[in-house]
Amino acid sequence: MTVRRRDAVEVSPGPTGPPALVPWLLRRTNQRYRAAVRERLEERGLTGLPQPGYWALTVLAAGGTDARHLVDELGVSKQAVSKLVDTLVTGGYVERRPNPTDRRRTVLVLTTSGHRAADAIADAVRATDAAFARELGAGQFAELVELLATLARGAPVRAGDRSGARSAADPGR
Repeated sequence: MTVRRRDAVEVSPGPTGPPALVPWLLRRTNQRYRAAVRERLEERGLTGLPQPGYWALTVLAAGGTDARHLVDELGVSKQAVSKLVDTLVTGGYVERRPNPTDRRRTVLVLTTSGHRAADAIADAVRATDAAFARELGAGQFAELVELLATLARGAPVRAGDRSGARSAADPGR
C-alpha cells in the first residue's frame, strides 16, 4: 500500500502497515542483501554458512585476526562469537592457529573455502548495491549510505556498551 502525503511517499507492507515503519524498511532492505548473498554462495557450492557467518567472514577477509575483532565489529557477545567461530571451523571456512606472539590466544585464518565464501559475499553485496543505485539513482544511494553510516556510528555496539559502534565502514576509527 502506498500513501502519498505532500511530496513524501509512505510505504507500508499491508493494509494496516507495521507498527514501526523504519525498522520494517531496514529489515526488508537487509533481506535483499541476505537473499543475494545466500544465492551467490549456493551458486558456488558453498552451503551451511549461517547468516552471521557472512559478516564474520567479511571481517576476517578485511584483516580481522581474532575473536576480539569479531566481537567489536559484529557487536555481539564473546559467547556468540565463540559459537559462531566453532560453526565456521566445523564448516571448513576458518582455521584456528596459535598466535605467534601470545600463546593464550588464537589467530583466525580463512581457509580456501572461507576465501571463496568471502569473495561470493562481496560480489553479492556489490551487485545489491548496484541494484539499489539503479533504483534510487547513484546520488540518492550515496546519500543513503552516508546517512546510515551516521546513524550506525551513534549506535551502541551491544547492549550496555555506550562507546559507540565500531565499523569497517567508519573511517573515523
